[in-house]
Amino acid sequence: MGAFPFKFIFIAVFALTAQAGRLNAAAIVAAVGGGEVSEQDISDWQAAQSCYGEDAITSRKAGFMRMYEAAILEETLSRAGRPIKREEYAKETARIDAETRAPDILACIKKYFGEGAARYERVFVRPILAQRFIREHVKFDPAVQAKAYGLRDGALKDIAKEKSFRAIGLERGIAYSTAVYSVEEDTAAPAAAEPWKRWSPFEGAFITEHLKELKPGEVKPKPIEDELSIKLVRLLSVAGKKYSFEALTVPKLSTEDYLKTVPKLPCKINDRELYDWVAPIKGNPLLAPAEIAPY
Repeated sequence: MGAFPFKFIFIAVFALTAQAGRLNAAAIVAAVGGGEVSEQDISDWQAAQSCYGEDAITSRKAGFMRMYEAAILEETLSRAGRPIKREEYAKETARIDAETRAPDILACIKKYFGEGAARYERVFVRPILAQRFIREHVKFDPAVQAKAYGLRDGALKDIAKEKSFRAIGLERGIAYSTAVYSVEEDTAAPAAAEPWKRWSPFEGAFITEHLKELKPGEVKPKPIEDELSIKLVRLLSVAGKKYSFEALTVPKLSTEDYLKTVPKLPCKINDRELYDWVAPIKGNPLLAPAEIAPY
């Protein structure tokens, strides 16, 4: 709390710099599909970041990148029929207020933005929602995951016909594996017995959630699905605290790969320095949907 007053000095400096260095705070730095990044967005982001202290990254390039990514993801979501809704901003703002671990920093940020919620939401809340919602959209959307869900449904039909997991994997090109998980660490076993394998609490949690209610030979009725894969499991045997099972693992389309496949968003960057910096970037998957026009 001792350094708190200095954050407001940083805010004032950024605000003055933005006013002196830019003729128009509303100037459009980049147009992304139907969205945009303005000078106001960048200076607001810099001021908000300054609340994190003297070591915070507050450069104009960093601010532009954060706002540029948010604009790309927001436009991508809108085109996918999943726009960020008004009530979702209110819900996320309330969540941040309730769960923040740095109330002094949050207070500093809100003090800068004042009573108006629009700029606070656009600069501070929108990037959070855009990244979360794009991952949620990719994770479960039937159209996005059509290939993975098709393999899943085919494998389930084969299982219903009592085909072996190994045969299903070979016929459908799905990864087959077996594993032995333990409810808890076996402290009596010598460490050198299986030096390649280290027990993890994940094993116990996996057994409790997915295997404990099954009898040997039974398949878990509902596939196990997360952001990366769909897993079908069959319990093979139980020996004391050890559970042996087999699995078919269907990979899902990742968010990063999805962003490479969506129709390109026409993008125009109106600042030469930022254009020269961003145009050659190849390693940021969040930029993949944008097709930058020549300067």
